Amino acid sequence: MLDEAKGGWDGGLPWVLRAYQTTPGSSTAETPFRVAYGTDALVLVEVGLESYKTKVYNVEANNFELRVNVDLLKEERDASHQRNVKYLSQAAQHCDSGIKKRSFSVRNLVLQELVASMPER
Repeated sequence: MLDEAKGGWDGGLPWVLRAYQTTPGSSTAETPFRVAYGTDALVLVEVGLESYKTKVYNVEANNFELRVNVDLLKEERDASHQRNVKYLSQAAQHCDSGIKKRSFSVRNLVLQELVASMPER
């Protein structure tokens, strides 16, 4: 995206951050914005266009809903955390599935790396 900007990366940074904050994560299935604020972000296209959200916008109702969302935010964060833990567990299980389990007993020969005896390059 910034190949032609050469040194102008700071101009595109807000757009990249906005894209990151409004994209659901694979581990939590929630956007970072929703986890932080308890509500979905308004897509920038909706700000300038006439949409349902902008037509029915009411300041008092919006402030009330935001307060309700803040009250429920802990529950949403806990649910997001549980999804993340489940995702990490499944990822670890997938990675560990290719590992062959081996048991060693006394007097088995094993390969040992001797770092101190290796010549320096």
